[in-house]
Amino acid sequence: MQFFLHPISIGESRLLSFAKTPEKPQESAESPADYEILAKPSYSALKFRLNTGQEIHAESGAILAAGGSPEIRGTMKGGVLGALKRSILTSESFFVTTVKARNDDTELYLAPRAVGDVECIPLTGEDYIVQGGSFLASGPGIATDTHFSGWKGFVSGEGIFMIRASGRGNMFVSSFGGILKKDLKAGEKFVVDNGHIVAFPASMPYAIERMGEGLTGMVTTGEGLACAFTGPGTIYLQSRNLRTFAEQLNPFLRAPERGQGASNILGQVFGG
Repeated sequence: MQFFLHPISIGESRLLSFAKTPEKPQESAESPADYEILAKPSYSALKFRLNTGQEIHAESGAILAAGGSPEIRGTMKGGVLGALKRSILTSESFFVTTVKARNDDTELYLAPRAVGDVECIPLTGEDYIVQGGSFLASGPGIATDTHFSGWKGFVSGEGIFMIRASGRGNMFVSSFGGILKKDLKAGEKFVVDNGHIVAFPASMPYAIERMGEGLTGMVTTGEGLACAFTGPGTIYLQSRNLRTFAEQLNPFLRAPERGQGASNILGQVFGG
């Protein structure tokens, strides 16, 4: 099987689009593309097997490899304003890559930007909220737009702006660490520490709560504010917190000291 890189083309009509409303998902009667999630859960990749005419929308830069000479093009979903809003406010890419199969049994491999997991969330008409940077790919029947989460998003650590996905079909999300799935019954409460949320139903109510008892408890336990969800619905969590991981790396990211002479040479040899 031959693999290749295909130049991304951008249509002029797309460049001149200034639509202020999000694009509606395409109506399609075709069956969802066959997929397989490989190398779970730490270094996951997503493999599709497409038939003629089937297409996948993916984050820019997510293509790992492809076979079967598919059509690959970059577009700005929602026009220039929609693309700017998505890239600036939610950390998603400015362009969305659309891959369309020209032949049956076309293989497509996608990989997320961060080390972690990939999970499929089937949408059947219910909207989902996805943290910025976690949307990986979807079928043509799903539309995405910026979601304003307000004060709750700010204090929860997930960001003021997130992604709202709507429509019907399979949506694929990625995480830092493994993805955990939690099903909640009606009225059931579940608390998630900030920085660990991947996706949850837009209809699911949640509130901001303290993990520890009072200020002293928050300081002594190392836990802060968290999101308290109330069912019914399914929440997707990530087992690691990217911000916490970055804090752990800070002591090792010091700028190297510049020096001269034998002491500097010995320091380089012995790691000093």
